[in-house]
Amino acid sequence: MAISQARIIESMEQACSNLNPDEFIFSFLDAYGFPKSTITRLRKGDDSRNVASGDDIGLKKKLYFRSVPEGTDLNTEADSLKASEVVPRNDIRFVIVTDFKSLVALDLKAEERLETTMDELDKQYAFFLPLAGYEKAVMYSEHPADVKASEKMGRLFDLIRERNDLSKPEDIHALNVFLTRLLFCFYAEDTGIFAQGQMTSAIQSTTQEDGSDVDQFFSDLFTVLNLDDKAPERASMAAHFQEFPYVNGGLFEADEPIPEFGRKARRLLIDCGSMDWSEINPDIFGSMFQAVIDEEQRGSLGQHYTSVSNIMKVIQPLFLDKLYTELEKSRKNERKLKELLLRLQNLRIFDPACGSGNFLIIAYKELRKLEMEIIDALNTVSDQTEMYYSGIKLSQFHGIEIDDFAHEIAILSLWLAEHQMNVAFKAKFGYSEAALPLKDSGNIACGNALKIDWASICPAGGEVYLCGNPPFIGDRFRTKEQSKDLSNTLKPVKSPGKVDFVAGWFFKASRYMSLNPSDSEAAFVATNSIFQGVQANLVWGQLLKEGVKLNFAHSTFKWSNNAKKNAGVHVAILGFSHKSRESKHIYSGEFKRSAKNISPYLIDGPNMVVKGRSSSLNHDKEMVMGNYTNDGGYLIFSEGEKDSLLEKEPGIEKWIREIVGAAEFLNGKRRYCLWLVDATEDDINSSEELSRRVESVRVKRLSSSDKGSQKQAERPHLFREQHNPGNYVFMPQVSSERRDYIPIDILGSNKIPIAPNFFVDNGGLYEFGILTSEMHNDWMRAVAGRLESRYRYSPTLVYNTFPWPNIISDQRNNVESLAETILILREDYPDKSLSQLYDPKAMPEPLREAHKALDRAVENLYRDKPFKDATERLEYLFARYEKLIAEEKAKKPAKKTAKGSN
Repeated sequence: MAISQARIIESMEQACSNLNPDEFIFSFLDAYGFPKSTITRLRKGDDSRNVASGDDIGLKKKLYFRSVPEGTDLNTEADSLKASEVVPRNDIRFVIVTDFKSLVALDLKAEERLETTMDELDKQYAFFLPLAGYEKAVMYSEHPADVKASEKMGRLFDLIRERNDLSKPEDIHALNVFLTRLLFCFYAEDTGIFAQGQMTSAIQSTTQEDGSDVDQFFSDLFTVLNLDDKAPERASMAAHFQEFPYVNGGLFEADEPIPEFGRKARRLLIDCGSMDWSEINPDIFGSMFQAVIDEEQRGSLGQHYTSVSNIMKVIQPLFLDKLYTELEKSRKNERKLKELLLRLQNLRIFDPACGSGNFLIIAYKELRKLEMEIIDALNTVSDQTEMYYSGIKLSQFHGIEIDDFAHEIAILSLWLAEHQMNVAFKAKFGYSEAALPLKDSGNIACGNALKIDWASICPAGGEVYLCGNPPFIGDRFRTKEQSKDLSNTLKPVKSPGKVDFVAGWFFKASRYMSLNPSDSEAAFVATNSIFQGVQANLVWGQLLKEGVKLNFAHSTFKWSNNAKKNAGVHVAILGFSHKSRESKHIYSGEFKRSAKNISPYLIDGPNMVVKGRSSSLNHDKEMVMGNYTNDGGYLIFSEGEKDSLLEKEPGIEKWIREIVGAAEFLNGKRRYCLWLVDATEDDINSSEELSRRVESVRVKRLSSSDKGSQKQAERPHLFREQHNPGNYVFMPQVSSERRDYIPIDILGSNKIPIAPNFFVDNGGLYEFGILTSEMHNDWMRAVAGRLESRYRYSPTLVYNTFPWPNIISDQRNNVESLAETILILREDYPDKSLSQLYDPKAMPEPLREAHKALDRAVENLYRDKPFKDATERLEYLFARYEKLIAEEKAKKPAKKTAKGSN
């Protein structure tokens, strides 16, 4: 059983601070929970389980420990032990070598090396935690090899940073170039581009152990990789360099500075080379390596890549499905198959937020797979035996990326993907293009996509597909420059500050596609908030005017992968163009259905956006914001403060009322206020506490720079905005997205609603029934804004736009009766707050059933036939909304024309 990590830390601190060479290994074993009996027998030298010889200690499947004289090369000794027969025979996990000044340990399962001084060893206790039962997680990714490689490269980067000045942008760029070249070489020596282990062996055998000449080694290596096989300069180089092939492709063309290395960095290079880089997946490892540069990102490696399954959600409906459909139509027609091959050789893929190239790589690989299927079909229908080579070129793939390292990695990843697909091509057909020299890579530009003219990167004309996952940055997290870039891109949109950063790419794509409307299409992953709330109007109101047509959509889903820390963002995918597709589809999870038209809310509905209103579309009761205090806290107090106040002055109890905000309402908390609406000046002055608090409010308001607050200082005993409702329906402004129903209630005049929450004055059981129903909650989810991922209710955008049903009195009575049942049922759970009662995982079944009964009754107010799901309810509500808006416009008198006009 695993022991306490706190106990391990404490024991290791004692062992290292009171270091006794004769006792160290026994103290170490004790710290990690080895049985006392085992330690005693090992100390006496009579434990038959000791698989080591001499003074060494070896425990099967656990560790092998050796102490050596000072001055011994610990790494060489550890590597020698690793290669010895005793270690693999006994499935040893940890090899530990120390001279009691320093210590080197190898974790043979995790392929990790620890180098530390003995006085720092206790800080490295976590390295050995598997001995105590705390296994290191194979984490972050579907691809552990990518993770392992990125972790090692992260440590290498740290060692390089210790020895090299990286203060200037050009220094960082040079390091980025070096790392991408190094990654290529590691990959090349395990995938047949170089001889197996060629570079790693050369480093090990021809460079100094202190690492002092490693930079010169790489300078010579990169030079020779850029020299044609027949170049005369090759002949003057050392024989081991001449054996390396010519790479070309521009990867080694630029003469960039190479960082200096030390002993540890050289050793880590060799460790990296010992990995099997053929297991590294070009689809995603580029994104993993972006985290190498930023230590803060390393705890969430994999968080920033787009998983292959999510990329397929974009590119499959965008272009793959229709290309495969074309293949099926052409399978028996040689001419059409050749035309389809030619089409693949001429279309282009453009990712204007390409990161480290994930979308481009997957698009490239999928098109190569399709190409192989076409060649297969040609070989079947053709009478002649013809060798078809791939005609798809990396130069068909275009991208823009602002991060320099990601930009370099994207170029590299495309080369590696090309090699991977050439290997697959050869396995299928028995021949392929030579791996070297490399061809020109994709057209990937390093720059700001919101400033660059996209047509300068991917010229308009011909069949072009834009795709990608633009950055998700909310308005609170944008830099001033990003806000300015977005504002310039969104013109003429008003209030661009309210729009998510990702919308900039939709606007740029629209304007790019307008140059080539018949043959260009786009599909992006986006935060779902640009299809909701005020953003739906700001973004799509303008884009629809510009001629954008919505062709397919993936409705909202949670953005996740196997990262250690998930991003936890809700996203949607939208395919759009300036030429409408004949068939449109909406995807929900694994399901796909046809749509007559896709609305900006990603449902089958009209091309209209819901705009906020000052009054309800078709209901007679108004929803307003609760009381806005602007009191500096002097008129509001907790339950404890209230009790203390009444102890001092019992006579002011008549001026105290309970207030209701979201925290009080949802979680059963209590707060109070001084409600002095009917208090005279004498009432206030006769109380020391009242006069003190009112005067404090006056001073606070006068000190404000807001003229409205200064004006309110004339009546400091009142809230800035004062509502004294009778019975009312209370609606919290913000509610968890997890809930099926926003918790609401009917409250009395003894409880004062406060801002920023809302209430319907004189709202009763009917209003409660409609507002708590599934119909209204679905409308809210579609049109409300978001605070982070939580619902943010708005009277103007949700309540006032909601299409209430037309009813008769019997229907109203039925709704009121079912609404009352819900309120009565809640009273059966006095120990639970509304937050607890409406937790979807803990909601009492009787309460859930009561809500379902009410939902069915409210649905019947709209039509007799039950709705299948939320999508069908929304489609009906949007159609009704459109009809009511049209009727409202028809009732308005026509505007008078100016005299003399026709």
